[in-house]
Amino acid sequence: MFVLGAEGGFHVREVTDATIESALAKLENLPTPVTSWLVKTGLDWADDPAVWVWALLAEEEVAFESRSKLRAMVRELIRQEIGDGPFVYVMVRGDNETA
Repeated sequence: MFVLGAEGGFHVREVTDATIESALAKLENLPTPVTSWLVKTGLDWADDPAVWVWALLAEEEVAFESRSKLRAMVRELIRQEIGDGPFVYVMVRGDNETA
C-alpha cells in the first residue's frame, strides 16, 4: 500500500493491492484468458511507489504479441485508476507456475 498525493496535500488517495486487483478483475477483451491476478504495492529499489502485477494465465503457451498486449492493457488500466506516479511491473505466468 502507498499513498498518492498532489502538491500541497490535495487529492490524496490510498492505493492498496485490493484496489488494483478489483480493477483488474473488470478488464474485458483480454488477448489471453487470465485465471487470477496477484498484486503487490510498495516501494521499488529507488524508494519510489511501484506496483507489481502477476497475471496467471490459463494457457501455458501464449504468443509474445498476446503477452505484450496484456502487459500494455494492465499498465494503461493502472494509469487510469491511480495516475502516472508508480512504475508498473507486469509478469505473466502459466497457471501452474508460482508467482
